Amino acid sequence: MTEKFILIGAKPPEKLVPNPGGQLTASLGLIEYAESIGYEISVIDTTQSSFPVPPLKKRVFRGLARVWQLWKELRCKDVCGVIIFSSSGFSFYERIVLSAICRIYAVPDVFFVRSGHFYNEIKKSALKRGVAKLLLKIPHVIGAQGKNWVEFYDALGVHEARVVIVRNWLSADHPECNGLVSCDSNSLVKFVFVGWLVKEKGVRQLLEAARALWKHHKFTLQIIGGGTLTAYCREFVESNALQDCIVIHGWQEKDFIIKTLKKSHVFVLPSEAEGFPNALLEAMALGLPSICTQVGGVPDSLRNEVNGYLLKDNSISSIYSAMKSYIDEPVLIQEHSVNAVKIYNKLHNRNKNCQTLFNQFRV
Repeated sequence: MTEKFILIGAKPPEKLVPNPGGQLTASLGLIEYAESIGYEISVIDTTQSSFPVPPLKKRVFRGLARVWQLWKELRCKDVCGVIIFSSSGFSFYERIVLSAICRIYAVPDVFFVRSGHFYNEIKKSALKRGVAKLLLKIPHVIGAQGKNWVEFYDALGVHEARVVIVRNWLSADHPECNGLVSCDSNSLVKFVFVGWLVKEKGVRQLLEAARALWKHHKFTLQIIGGGTLTAYCREFVESNALQDCIVIHGWQEKDFIIKTLKKSHVFVLPSEAEGFPNALLEAMALGLPSICTQVGGVPDSLRNEVNGYLLKDNSISSIYSAMKSYIDEPVLIQEHSVNAVKIYNKLHNRNKNCQTLFNQFRV
């Protein structure tokens, strides 16, 4: 008899999208794995635009539709388990309602918050901490993207027996590393940023660090992505005459992103908040050393001076120092590249991590 599961997450689109995002990539990988081993998995779609965020009324109606869909599926199907991907804000509270429906039907669920903004929201608000402590008693199991998340849930009173570490993964079609990244002393170090061009990604600080570096060093920085700071970034480059150093590409197709990563030496993402950034994982898979802030699940996979630089904060000086280290000692790039591939293969194997999720329904 075929085992049946439900994924409450992003539904794979009929055609490729230019910016799939972490949740869609995780959903694709999970569905691919489930189907490859003969599981039947249906998807209750949670996809929505981030920029701009839909009006609350529209989100409420969509949320109610998902509640009704889950209710019907649990009533009509013999379901072994439900995997719930959640973001922050309204998404969290809606998904908790879905988890409560699973409890009513006595169907186990794994509740997986994938947004670093939830982490920050809860830490900043005593009221939200109190509400979260209460609501997190509802899920059967809670998924965590790294040790920082386990400590976070422990502080919210979630017993460690109910928390499982499941680190992020990529879809099966992502290319593997076919050679270590290296840069000789006579070549320019090529940095690359991939992500939303918004305040929370540390884009302003990255541009300021690059401007300060450019006064004394030669390198290149390619920025791929779009968002509310796109115009700001382009104006910054032009007004500071940084066209020979920084290129703002805007949103690009996946093939372009992969090609650019393969031609680059170091990935940079100085975010204020992350669950675990998908772009970092794509860079690690291709052997790039990385410069990222120690947020969310990042510290498990990015180890300071091992496969990159783990920043304590996303200040201009922190980013400047890390980038300068690679410019001053390009030999570090190959050393860190070796470790980037090793850590990626050890911690982010798609089949192993997806099976860990499904194993929670056998306890």
